[in-house]
Amino acid sequence: MITEKVIEEIYKKYGRKRKDSEPDIPYYIEMLAPNHNIVEDEDEIIIHSLDQFNPFRRFLKRALLAILEFDKDVAFVFKNHILFLSRTTPDIRIHIRLKEKKPSFFSRLFGKSDE
Repeated sequence: MITEKVIEEIYKKYGRKRKDSEPDIPYYIEMLAPNHNIVEDEDEIIIHSLDQFNPFRRFLKRALLAILEFDKDVAFVFKNHILFLSRTTPDIRIHIRLKEKKPSFFSRLFGKSDE
């Protein structure tokens, strides 16, 4: 089960730069192909099972920080989001990293909020 705590740890460990070498993309494409119409191009990975105008349909391989394998899912980790593709069904879940709004200079100086 992928919990919010697990997601936080993924961002903490992989959220900055690619730690190790290039992930084995063809291995994961082959694993996910029966349930997701997913293909690898020269520079990008395309999930044809998603709507053509979906912003998560295609992504650049160079933006990919890590690929993690879980019991039921494969996670494609990026700086600000994670795509969870199910290994057994055509389900896709997306987690978007929300950044907390930092107080402006004036609000820190005068102790007021920007609202």
